[in-house]
Amino acid sequence: MKIDDHDNEILPRQKPSTIIKDMVLIGICVLILIIMIIVLVIMRQLIIELLALIIMSTVAIFLVICILSLQLWIKLKKKNDESLQSNQKSIGNYIVNATSIGLTMLALLLPASVMSPLDLGYGSFATFVVFLIYMSTIIWIITLVVYILIIVISFLWKKSYSIRQQVSNGTISFFIGSFLTCPLFMLIAAMIIGSGLLGFGLGLALALSHTLLVGGIVAAILYHSKKIKIICSILAVIGCVGVSLLLWYYLTDGYSMRIDVIVPAERFPHNLTNDPSLNGNYSYGFLTYGSGFDNRIEYGSKASIITPTIDLSSIITISSFNKQNFKYNESALPLNGRIWYPINTSNGPYPIVLMVHGNHMSTELNENGYDYLGTMLASQGFLAVSIDENFLNSAPSYSSSSYGPMSKIKKYDTSFRKRPEFIARAFVILETLKQLRLWNRQEKNQFYNQLDLFNIGLMGHSRGGETIVIAHMLNKLKFLPDYPTTISLSDYNFGIKALFSISGTVDFYKPLGYDLESHDVTMFGIHGIYDGDLLSFLFQEKLKNLRFTSNSSNYNFKASLYVHQANHGQFNTKWGRYDRIPGVNQLINVRPLMTIEDQQHLCKIYMSAFMNIVLKNQTQYRILFEDYRSGLTYLPYTNYISTFQDSNEIVIADFENYDVTTGTIAGSKVNATNLLLWGSVYVNIYRSAMLILQPIENLVGKYAIHLQVPINGSSIRFMIGRTPEGLVDNLTMILWYENGKFDSFVVHVLPALSKRIFKLSSTEYVTAVQTISLPLLFPVIGLEFIINNMNAQFLIDNIVVAM
Repeated sequence: MKIDDHDNEILPRQKPSTIIKDMVLIGICVLILIIMIIVLVIMRQLIIELLALIIMSTVAIFLVICILSLQLWIKLKKKNDESLQSNQKSIGNYIVNATSIGLTMLALLLPASVMSPLDLGYGSFATFVVFLIYMSTIIWIITLVVYILIIVISFLWKKSYSIRQQVSNGTISFFIGSFLTCPLFMLIAAMIIGSGLLGFGLGLALALSHTLLVGGIVAAILYHSKKIKIICSILAVIGCVGVSLLLWYYLTDGYSMRIDVIVPAERFPHNLTNDPSLNGNYSYGFLTYGSGFDNRIEYGSKASIITPTIDLSSIITISSFNKQNFKYNESALPLNGRIWYPINTSNGPYPIVLMVHGNHMSTELNENGYDYLGTMLASQGFLAVSIDENFLNSAPSYSSSSYGPMSKIKKYDTSFRKRPEFIARAFVILETLKQLRLWNRQEKNQFYNQLDLFNIGLMGHSRGGETIVIAHMLNKLKFLPDYPTTISLSDYNFGIKALFSISGTVDFYKPLGYDLESHDVTMFGIHGIYDGDLLSFLFQEKLKNLRFTSNSSNYNFKASLYVHQANHGQFNTKWGRYDRIPGVNQLINVRPLMTIEDQQHLCKIYMSAFMNIVLKNQTQYRILFEDYRSGLTYLPYTNYISTFQDSNEIVIADFENYDVTTGTIAGSKVNATNLLLWGSVYVNIYRSAMLILQPIENLVGKYAIHLQVPINGSSIRFMIGRTPEGLVDNLTMILWYENGKFDSFVVHVLPALSKRIFKLSSTEYVTAVQTISLPLLFPVIGLEFIINNMNAQFLIDNIVVAM
């Protein structure tokens, strides 16, 4: 069937002269150029990287004005203006022009809208404008590259000249540049979470759907043919559905996960009798201290106590953005912070708890996120301090901190494991303690004789969690490791007894290239299974490297809590539900998370119990760390994995030695029967070697440890979990006593817990290795694990006798 050529013609319309249209377009570009110049003048304090983007876009618009003006001048020079116009235009030209505009708007508005929550220090609207310029610059660059490629192809392939007669190279290039920007944005965002190809595919599908939507609408309007109108309308509907679904998928909170809460049957014999998170009976006040000339008024003109600056120029060079934003440099860094303190001076001195935030955008007030902890601690008789270290945080740009003038360190630090930023963070903590000690000695200071500098606890979140461990180490040293001895650490030696880490990092600072070891301090780490920043419980390494020695007469313990449905950011009120930067945040599955109120209530319970145990000797709270089930009445309803060790235990087996036939304690012997798998394996999430047990099919597997000398104690403790492959939830443990008697216990084991942190990722499983405590009635001479199912696969670690 022959189709009439007239069916495909565009509706005849009275069109204005191309000269008029060019003049209007030049006017719009001039207006945009003026706006860009105004933005450039207003935001001239931005760092050079962001200014470069604005300047590049400004220059690009200026070049476009020059090109359009030149074309207009050529047209005015021609006498036969009618020859420049045609009553008909290629349908492809209309569609490409319209979809280019639509794609550009999508590529500009989508990234700018999701990235604008970033705070560049100029307000959210200014941030939105900066990212509009940023994305437009990317489009310009891609368009230029594509344009050059088309020119080259046109030169090499002469047939393409006929194409260029219908659609200009610039329009095609602009279309391709706009089309690719969204997939590239999605690619970069998804690469951060390890799903780059899926992200690129998502962006490509979004750009293609948008093309069908806009192109279909334009074609349906311009064509006469009803058949083509129907086809184009269907394509537009498909595109609309695709855009809606993809944007919904990208911008939604994610999807719910089935969370089955399982509590092992063995219960600790005692429960907490009160909620540690409740406010105490102390009336408290609040103040801020700072340099007095900070542009943040709480540390500037409204600071209650003026503090000196400190010189860390030999260690670090802070980022150029932070220098401009905070008006400080590494030679004069401030000591700023927020203090909650008991008002009643007759009950002093009060133990001190210092809280330090982690790495977030430097323009945010990150230290304000722990107000809920500060008020609780002050009401319970602690002096709580939240330290400002924002000037050491990442800037909203490409500028970062680096080594100070002692650059010889960097030359030998090929792995960058001596991050000067972490050393500087630790110094700020120790220098803050020096200020507190000074105030405690000044008769005219309101804190005179009110501070107990022999009972100090440190809390750190994220990078702060690693920083407090570094500060504890430096507190006892005379000189800084890895640096020349001119950097003295004298005049510290504070009574730091408690380290409380929230989602702490590890290995950013390794003195002399070795893992940092701690000694004779009480340490606790809490981490969320749905942590979207630190995907694993990294701080377990710090707990593993904590040693209890005979040099200390103090009782110490180390414990951990791995919390289902908790994330990284909700421990800080300012950080919230999303653990990555805007743009990447939209790929996080946040729907399974507990509420921020529940997560902070959980943190308050453990923070209060921990500090009261260590700094006030309120030992009734220790059972919470020995077994989380003692606090189930007060804890949010979810799954928990807890581990516990202390300085008063005798280790029977920790499975760290190469000889699997002997235990850790001298003279012990191992006997394994009917086991398909047995021996030590390294479990990365717990940073520890563990015993793995799996019986032979249809046989009862046994693993026994026989002691040479009986050991007396109150209980026997061990860590136990089952691998994701293990389908059996219990085993039997037999304790053999010196007098020939024995006890038999059925031990129920938590299954591996599921998590799906990112929308583009698959479901993963976390092995739940839980500390179990069983009573000892008599001195123990041996123990045995009995497994009677082929589908069982257990992990066991740190078998100890508790005194």
